[in-house]
Amino acid sequence: MQLPKKSRVHIFKKIKRLPTRLRFVCKTFILFFYSLVANAQEPLELGKIIDSVAVTNTKDQTYAIYLPTSFDKDALSSIVFVFEPAARGVIGVKPFVEASEEFGHIIVCSNNSKNGPMEKSFEIANALFNHIFSTYDIKENEMYVSGFSGGARLATAIASLTNQFTGVIACGAGFSSVPSHTPSTQNFKYVGLCGNEDMNYREMRNNKVYLNRIKFEHTLVTFDGDHSWPPQAQITKAFRWCYVQKEKDPNLLLPYLQKAIFETRELVKNDHFLLADENYERILGTYKTFFTLDSITTEHSQLRKSKSYKKASKSLASSLEKEEGVMGKLRERLKKDFASPKKADLGWWEKEIANLDEDQKDISEQQRKMFARVKFGIFVDIYYRSQPDFYSSNESQLALSKKLLSIIKPKEE
Repeated sequence: MQLPKKSRVHIFKKIKRLPTRLRFVCKTFILFFYSLVANAQEPLELGKIIDSVAVTNTKDQTYAIYLPTSFDKDALSSIVFVFEPAARGVIGVKPFVEASEEFGHIIVCSNNSKNGPMEKSFEIANALFNHIFSTYDIKENEMYVSGFSGGARLATAIASLTNQFTGVIACGAGFSSVPSHTPSTQNFKYVGLCGNEDMNYREMRNNKVYLNRIKFEHTLVTFDGDHSWPPQAQITKAFRWCYVQKEKDPNLLLPYLQKAIFETRELVKNDHFLLADENYERILGTYKTFFTLDSITTEHSQLRKSKSYKKASKSLASSLEKEEGVMGKLRERLKKDFASPKKADLGWWEKEIANLDEDQKDISEQQRKMFARVKFGIFVDIYYRSQPDFYSSNESQLALSKKLLSIIKPKEE
C-alpha cells in the first residue's frame, strides 16, 4: 500500500523540519508507506497473547503481541502500539484484548521500552515500528499508540512528533515536559484514561482544560481506580469513543449510544454522580449531531440540579484545591531534605503522612481519594530519587529515600 507521490513529498518535508534525533519517527512511517512486505515467519496463534517475539535487526529486543481471532493475514489490519512503563509486554497487552476482539486491532507491546530517557525509548520504538511495518499489512488510517504512566507520556510524544497516528489512548499520565511532545495542531484523537485515586488525576483534569481551550479532539474517561492499568472495560470504552468519531452512519452508532446511556443510568443508580456527569457530557458531545437527545439533556440537567451531585461536586473541588497545597508543601520539604539529607526530620514526615490516613473517620469520599493520590504521588517522587536513570543521588540521599519510602508505604502493607 503506497501513498501518492505528492503525499510522500509532504512527509519528507516534515522530516527535514524535525531535529535529527526525532526524525526517526517519521522515517519509520516512510518505511511503512513504501514497503509492507511480510517477513517469512511461523504463523502466530490467533486469540492468544504471545509473550516474546524477536524484533528483527536488533540484538535483544522483543515484544508481546495479540492477534485477534478475526485476523486475516491477507487483509489490512488496524494496530495499537502499547508502551508499558516497566517493559512488561504481556502486562501491557492484556488490558487491550477485549478491544482487540471488538475492533480487530493487532496489539503490540515492547518488552524493552520502559520509564527512563525518552531518547532511548524512541530508539526502541523505532526498531519496533520498522519490524511491525515490514511484517504486517497495516491500515494507514487505523494506527493507535497507547501506554500507561511514563508509557502514556511516550505514546503522546510519538504521536505529537509524527502526526501519523489515528489516536492516542493515554492511561494514568498526560504529557511530558517537552513542548513538542504535547498535542497542539496535530490531527490525532486523544483519550485520557485515569482512576480517581491516581496521583495524576489532577494533571489529567488540567490537561482536559488545556485541550478544550485549543479545541483539540479529545475526551477524558475517569473511573474508580488507582495508578494502574485501567480495566479492559475502560480501554474498550476509549476505543468505542475513537470509533464513533470516524463513523458517520447512525445505524452503526446507535448500539454504542444505547450502551453509553445504559452505563450512565447505572452510575446514577449506584450514586456515582460525578462519573455519570462525565458520561452525560460525553454522550451529548459525541452523539447530538446524529440523534435527538432531548431526554438525555433533561436527565443531565436534573442530575446537576440534584443535592447529591452538588455535594459531590463541591467536595471534589475542595479536595483538589487542598491537594495542590498539600503536594506543594510535601515537595518543598522533600527538596529541602534532599539538599541536606542528614538534617532531615523523619518525625515531621511521620506526622504528615499520618494526617493522610485514608481510614480516618469523618472524612468525605473525595478526601479519602485525595489522601490516596497524595500518598502515592509523594511515594513516586521519592522512589524516582533513588533511581539512577532519573537522579544522581549520593549515599546519604539514597539512605533518606529508603527511610521515607518505609514511612509512606511500610513493607507490611
